[in-house]
Amino acid sequence: MFQLYKKRGFNELVSDTFDFFKIYGKNYFKNYFIINGGFLLILVVLLYFLMKIFFEGIFAGINNTQSGENLLLNNLTSNLPILIIGGITILVLIIVISIINYSFPVAYLSLIESKKEITTKNLIGFIKSKLGKSILFFLASLVTFVPIFFIAFALLIALMFVIIGFPLIIIVLPGIISWISLSYYDYISTENSYLVSLINGFSLVLSKFWSIISSTVIMLIIVQVVVGIVYFVPYIIGVASVFTNPEAMQGNSQQTLEALSFITIMMTIAMIVSILFNYMLQNLILINQGIIYYSSKEEKENNVIKNDIDLIGTDSE
Repeated sequence: MFQLYKKRGFNELVSDTFDFFKIYGKNYFKNYFIINGGFLLILVVLLYFLMKIFFEGIFAGINNTQSGENLLLNNLTSNLPILIIGGITILVLIIVISIINYSFPVAYLSLIESKKEITTKNLIGFIKSKLGKSILFFLASLVTFVPIFFIAFALLIALMFVIIGFPLIIIVLPGIISWISLSYYDYISTENSYLVSLINGFSLVLSKFWSIISSTVIMLIIVQVVVGIVYFVPYIIGVASVFTNPEAMQGNSQQTLEALSFITIMMTIAMIVSILFNYMLQNLILINQGIIYYSSKEEKENNVIKNDIDLIGTDSE
């Protein structure tokens, strides 16, 4: 059984995140894809068809005397209703997937905390029961965290001219990410108001600042490296196919078109797979934040000691 309430330093925050997935990984991702997989599949299909329409407009101009820009514009205009409906649907899907992505780790750790059976039904039940608060948190964060993020990012860019911005960006951006995540955990796991959870989240980040920032940075690096590899490998294969094809390099229109078509397919695959991996690997970051949340609570509340005392009382009966 995984111990949520435990005092942890940097090493434990990182190692316990991986230990969690060693223990629960199979069950965790099985339920994750049962709940979120359908939405991800629809998102992938829509992205594929919208990109197909866009690239068809580009390729139409290669072997045509008409301006490529005009052909692209005509292609996009003729498919405008599909693009608008598809774009709106994708936006809605991203919001739904993001809410599930943030809520699922909270639900999973909450079931572990309450020692309830971890089933798809219980997970969906928890997410549904907190759906209103999740939407409210999302909307409220657009007003609070989005301006904070852009202001902080602008200041960091300005400070880069005096070098100090480079180390600060490694500290501030993970700090904001951790603040958002811990505030969300507090808001969903308690009856606190949004503002109270914001204050609590900020307090939790400061409680063991360097350990929390360091573990968050490690998780972000892992995610970015994996997603980067997943994206660039198909892309590099596509580009390499052009340079290894002498006829395409010599400007043969048919060969060039085929080579560019192959690159497009590989770019589309790379983008879609990287999106899937990004959503999936966000769980690594969010579980890490959950472990930080319960560890920080343990620092303040000593829940393990309280539980031990309760058990002693139970045993004496």
